[in-house]
Amino acid sequence: MVVDMDYFYAQCEELRNPSLKDKPVVVCMYSDRTLESGAVATCNYVARENGVRSGIPIFKAKELLRGKPWVFIRPDFAYYEAMSKNIIDLLREHCDRLRVESIDEAYLDVTSRTQGDLQRAEDLAKHIKSSMLEKLGFRCTIGIGPNKLTAKMACDLCKPDGLLAVREGEFLMRFGHLPVDRLYGVGGRTSAKLNEMGVKTIEDLAKKEAHVLQKAFGRRLGLYFHLASQGLEDEPLVEWRREQVGRMATLKEDSRDIEAIRESLTAMAEEISSELEASGLNYRAVGIVAVDTSLKQHSRSKTLKTEEEGSEPMVKVGVELFKELLDGEPSLVVRRVGIHVSSLKSKAGQTELTRFY
Repeated sequence: MVVDMDYFYAQCEELRNPSLKDKPVVVCMYSDRTLESGAVATCNYVARENGVRSGIPIFKAKELLRGKPWVFIRPDFAYYEAMSKNIIDLLREHCDRLRVESIDEAYLDVTSRTQGDLQRAEDLAKHIKSSMLEKLGFRCTIGIGPNKLTAKMACDLCKPDGLLAVREGEFLMRFGHLPVDRLYGVGGRTSAKLNEMGVKTIEDLAKKEAHVLQKAFGRRLGLYFHLASQGLEDEPLVEWRREQVGRMATLKEDSRDIEAIRESLTAMAEEISSELEASGLNYRAVGIVAVDTSLKQHSRSKTLKTEEEGSEPMVKVGVELFKELLDGEPSLVVRRVGIHVSSLKSKAGQTELTRFY
């Protein structure tokens, strides 16, 4: 199964404030340079019906919603992470293995639990959807299939609040008519090249011989397109943890002022710390990113002697790294700053003795 939380950030805001339910709700990543600078992170379906989409500029979203009772909100990542943790805890109760793909999407292996029976899997999915709504207040979409690819395609096809189960051998019947760029892994440039080859739909792609696709896209990718277009994929579901957690923000004005940078790092570090706490993780490495006025990226990182938790060590190391960067590049003027932590480890429940040295 693939479980996808529909318009997750905006749905979290609707859950916190039910009066928003029938209004266009837009969660935005503000740059704070002007009242309207930044981009849309996500929005509910009321906003989408008016043309608003993730990634468009905030001012454009406001133009599309002119005259509507819109609500524009800054993201509350600590709240979203807490809600995500509750969702993951619920999903773990209903599967053999779970792979968290992002804050609002997860893959579930339910083969043993359903004895490989699609009808049992569909019944289980209905139970997950009802439990999600009754216990947590969230609506979600679930796709089911014999492999991850089919489940993902099914999930994407039946949004929002849908449920679609696709049997083995039904892939082309369900998805063959779709444009080729709807196949997972086919991007804009690839679809344009495929269109030049006469491939418009997923079914068209399935008719192409493997060696033709390999000649056009390389051995590995060409084989993937050949197999995926027929719904053939046998990669097992392996649980994994994210390798790093980070945030980026635009400074209110271009600057070399370490205190202005510290202020931005502190806000981001608190969000990261909340996310790690919700996931039960510590970190042992801190990295920073600076984007200058020409949009060139500069980065520094440091591995710590012990595992750390909380935002204070993160900010301390981040500021040290920025000072080192600015001292080494006297002409550098910073436009955007970022901080991330890596070498993530589950909390062991004990404090290392070296922490007291």
